[in-house]
Amino acid sequence: MEIKVNKLKDVMELVKPVVPKKPTVKSIACLCMGSGKVVATDLETMVIANLPEATEPMLLPYSSIAEMLKYVPGSDMLKVKLKGKIVFLSWSNGSASYPTEDFADFPVLPELTARAEALIDGDILIPTMVAALPYTAEDDTRPILSGITVVLGSPIEVAAGDGFRMCHKALGLSFPLEEKIIIPRQGAAILDHVFAKTPRTPPATAPSLVKAVTAKRQLRMSIIGDNKLRLDFGTSASVIINLIAGKPPEWLALIPKGEPMLQSQIFAPQLEAAVKRVRIIAKEGTDAVRMEFAEGKLKISAKGGDQEISSTIDIIHSQGEPTRIALNQKYVLGYLSGKQGIITFSKYTESGPAVFEDQQSPRMIVMPMVVAWGDEPVITKEEPQAEAVAEASDTGAAEETESSGEEETAEQETGEEEPVTE
Repeated sequence: MEIKVNKLKDVMELVKPVVPKKPTVKSIACLCMGSGKVVATDLETMVIANLPEATEPMLLPYSSIAEMLKYVPGSDMLKVKLKGKIVFLSWSNGSASYPTEDFADFPVLPELTARAEALIDGDILIPTMVAALPYTAEDDTRPILSGITVVLGSPIEVAAGDGFRMCHKALGLSFPLEEKIIIPRQGAAILDHVFAKTPRTPPATAPSLVKAVTAKRQLRMSIIGDNKLRLDFGTSASVIINLIAGKPPEWLALIPKGEPMLQSQIFAPQLEAAVKRVRIIAKEGTDAVRMEFAEGKLKISAKGGDQEISSTIDIIHSQGEPTRIALNQKYVLGYLSGKQGIITFSKYTESGPAVFEDQQSPRMIVMPMVVAWGDEPVITKEEPQAEAVAEASDTGAAEETESSGEEETAEQETGEEEPVTE
């Protein structure tokens, strides 16, 4: 096999995310070459890259060859030969050899029939899934929360959540199968990587260069077998993902409906700056940032220990009743990161979640935190009636008790977030 060094480097970079550093099966630490393709897998996700030069079946040890190729001129031609269980490589002024695994030991994907498939606009689907990644649960104790739910049908919808917040976006796309699938967090990240590394193939019928460059990037999406998703990136590569088994939460039922009690438009950079001003003190407490909407202003404040800080910004437009809510500062700043335009804040019920929306990214639904605002009514013990005390004294039935004094009661800031009900 002969291949240009730069071309092999590009293919190795394309499949890099699915090559495990500490494999449970030795063969998957290698690239599987042959039949004009290069295959790599971590047993959960498989990336298949088209490489016409890969004619001879063999396994190439990934890490050793990737490190060596860093120091080989990209314009050189690389000759690759397999002899027994040793792979030999040579180029214009050097050579190398590495032990490898048996070709037959590499996992083979069984032939599966597609239950449904369609062309999908990748420029819409992939960025939406990437935007949903921060909302997935970081631990794997509840797998259905560690992935991204894709509601297939018309329209396709994307949702994800970690129990305290969720995101949702309906896409202007359709799929001929109505089904809910859960894409693993790592699988979605690999799709983003491959999408960025594969070339945009313009349609042959484009009437001009501008039309060709700006044409939608169509991906072929297929549901194969009972638990696999396949995306074909033109003629360059394919990704096959094992989906998470189980029924996803009813995300769509958690989205507030009806008329909001308050809806405000806010300039995202101003809100982000205001939250950043108070977040240091918020971290000293429970991470709660308090938001108070009234008279066209938004007051952002935080308390931590004996410290308190506040900042007030203007609201572009607001309708509804004055309201207040406390939210986790990490969630608010995570949503606002990188946003330059106007976002819409909505609240539908007194104790319900807050909804953040803009035109580009998925909307965020986040549950409030429980805090003491300082104006709650004080609950006192009911004093015994005078008649009852007198009656007890007269009959001598009153028993002598220890005087405990009045207990001071004050509502404390708990900092607890209400979980999103599934």
